[in-house]
Amino acid sequence: MAHIKYSEGMPAEHVRKALPFEISCSSRRSEFASLKTPAFDVCLDCCRMSTYSKSSAAGVILLVTIIEDSGLIAWLALLHTSMIYMGIPIAAFVLLVVLLIEHSIMQRAENPDFTGKVFLEIIGFTTLEVINWNVWLALLSNTSSLFSMTSLLASAYFFVGFYIEHQITENVITRQPFLHFRNAKGVITAGVILETLSEGVGARLWISYGLAGMGLVAIIFLVIGSTIEHSIQYVVGRVPVESQTTARVPA
Repeated sequence: MAHIKYSEGMPAEHVRKALPFEISCSSRRSEFASLKTPAFDVCLDCCRMSTYSKSSAAGVILLVTIIEDSGLIAWLALLHTSMIYMGIPIAAFVLLVVLLIEHSIMQRAENPDFTGKVFLEIIGFTTLEVINWNVWLALLSNTSSLFSMTSLLASAYFFVGFYIEHQITENVITRQPFLHFRNAKGVITAGVILETLSEGVGARLWISYGLAGMGLVAIIFLVIGSTIEHSIQYVVGRVPVESQTTARVPA
């Protein structure tokens, strides 16, 4: 193993430059596993951060946006058919499957440790998202006004419901407790708020313009909102969280 000179208080960037980037992610983890300094934490952060390049990040964001928005459009169309199979609404089931695919892709891109436990957690917050979409749409009651009482109530539900879902999503990505709502860094909280607002605005304009018969404009707003949401989510999911690695370092 290459020897790295580390001193207390050394900036993380200096430690990153000293790391042997030519070795693999798995060997980097094992070689630094015995270290009891922040260099080990930085190593794991670099390992996770370097998994995907910027071009790969853009590809992931584009892919999950297309998948999610296609699922939402199909869901809305199927709602009008009221199709039910074995007591299960087809629209909700299709949305659940599509969002499971979308979330799995994003989680795999952000978190290389994609285990069975992680997939079960994805099922959990994906189910919550499906519930959120259905309750939100029911609260809108087909109103076309952006500032009616029902619209404002629906918007309030959207923000609270999707903030919880987005926070849980970030928790799973960063390997925090599933229901952990106190972030160690303010940038994570700000990111969760921004991604919730961007998705909410895009979704509301999608429904509003859709009801006005402007389908193409409606879809454009939906795509813009989703793209911003997923971009923020991708960045926030890669913000190092102190408790991610300290628990793994021997005392």
